[in-house]
Amino acid sequence: MVTNKDISKQYSIFSSNIKYYRKQLHYTQEILAEKTDLSISYIKQIESRAEYTNVTFTTLSKLAMALNVTIKDLFIERK
Repeated sequence: MVTNKDISKQYSIFSSNIKYYRKQLHYTQEILAEKTDLSISYIKQIESRAEYTNVTFTTLSKLAMALNVTIKDLFIERK
């Protein structure tokens, strides 16, 4: 059974990876928002782990493409 704790951990990894890959490309949150056609406030919510109930496959795809990674990469815990 998947628990809320499991989902919360995955979202934490996802949020950290968005910020990590964004910074690797020297993108500001504003640049990432522009490249993904998402709002700056939504990018901020994702990176601050404030919002995870509305992340769609389309959003994941946009983020992965803008960051030049796979969707899978967004969920792999980096050490």
